Amino acid sequence: MSDETPTTQPLAKLDVHDLACGRLFDEVPCYISIQAPDFRVIEANQKLIDHFGDPLSRQCYAVYKGRTDRCPECPVARTLEDGKEHTSEETIFDRRGLPHNVVVNTKPLRDREGKIVAVMEMFTDITVQKELEHRLHDSLNRFHYLFDAVPSFISVQDRDFTIIEANDRFKETFGPRMGRRCHEAYKGSDSICPDCPVAKSFADGEVHHSEEIVTDRSGKQLHVLTYAAPIRNTRGEVTSVMEVATDITEEKELQDKLAFIGQLVAGTAHSVKNVLEGLRGGVYVVNMGFRHDSQEDVKTGWEMVERNVGRVSAMIMDMLYCAREREPRRLEVVLPQMIGEVCGLFQQRAADAGVRIETEVEPALKSIPGDPKDIHSLLANLVTNAIDACSADQEQEKDYCVKVSARGDADHAVIEVSDNGIGMDADTRARLFTMFFSTKGAQGTGLGLLVSHKVATEHGGSVAVDSEPGQGTTFTVRLPAAVEAAAAGPAAH
Repeated sequence: MSDETPTTQPLAKLDVHDLACGRLFDEVPCYISIQAPDFRVIEANQKLIDHFGDPLSRQCYAVYKGRTDRCPECPVARTLEDGKEHTSEETIFDRRGLPHNVVVNTKPLRDREGKIVAVMEMFTDITVQKELEHRLHDSLNRFHYLFDAVPSFISVQDRDFTIIEANDRFKETFGPRMGRRCHEAYKGSDSICPDCPVAKSFADGEVHHSEEIVTDRSGKQLHVLTYAAPIRNTRGEVTSVMEVATDITEEKELQDKLAFIGQLVAGTAHSVKNVLEGLRGGVYVVNMGFRHDSQEDVKTGWEMVERNVGRVSAMIMDMLYCAREREPRRLEVVLPQMIGEVCGLFQQRAADAGVRIETEVEPALKSIPGDPKDIHSLLANLVTNAIDACSADQEQEKDYCVKVSARGDADHAVIEVSDNGIGMDADTRARLFTMFFSTKGAQGTGLGLLVSHKVATEHGGSVAVDSEPGQGTTFTVRLPAAVEAAAAGPAAH
């Protein structure tokens, strides 16, 4: 309907004052106006007059918004067009120019023949509610900003341990895990962790913490310090738990390094003491041989001295390797020749112990990138360990054998050092690659296998062990075989 459309319906047929009900009309706590079809205000309650001035005979859009034309989405116009009630949210301005957020309701007013002759428009002021709504919205935005900005992994979990909310740091590190259980997201496990702090918080409503090892989306393990805090509803019931996990991987690595230094000092003192006892015994036997002019005693004592000097030399070299932090060189290492050299070096020692050494190397085995000295040390430690495992066995009739085999696949060179010696139980296997752990008593430094493990991991590989008491042992070494990663240089044998 055009803004300029004149009023043709005689308003005498509609008793406006009867509809307004006089005093009740004025006391309604809303802004009420009655508008003619040309949008002129023909009646208004006192509340509207007090706040917007006298609106009579003025167009509503001029009264409420200072406009010169009709509002684009005018609910009065819609009611005039379809005869139905309409609702909208608007911002209007009072006589001082202050804005008011209002909910608008319109209702058609009809004459006795049912024709629409006017529209009643009622504004309910929701300015306070809107202000509260904006504040709540701002608070939620700040909460989400802080929630996502916290440099920890935060998740909210329900009673089934399902993740129902997580911050950005969590999603970036572990991936989008909403709808999954926490133990699946953190550890890839099907069962709840034995000492789960979230379960404890659900049980007693208190804050609990623990240290955990979790796995990120790339497969890397992280050490985290986890706190679980209950979230309650208005009745005080725990409905969910917020779990905050802080990455302490660097701190744990520093602790491990400090512990390593302490173990290194203590282990060195103990090992050197054993070597000194051996040297002292050798010197005593040599001196006794000189006193009694016994060449046999001199020879025996000197062999003791040589053996213990060799032990202290090997121990110092292993200690230096374990203590250093560097990226290994990437030269081309020809494994078949390297294995041949190492086995040849210990052939006589194995024969003296009644042990055969066999090799089985794939002829087409490719070279690998690595530090030749480190790879040599890795193989030497595994071969000597295998010979010693055979020597420690008590079955005299057994045909003892150390077998070194090597093969390749698409990405790795695989080296296996097997023996049919004494073998190891589960506890020994679990502690095998730890500092100064040895199965050889005073004869071992406990560094050899640790060095082998360190060499393999520094080269991007791994060492695994398979052993049972009395059944022998197999060490499996996997080293990356990407020759193109090797630095230019001559092949190392």
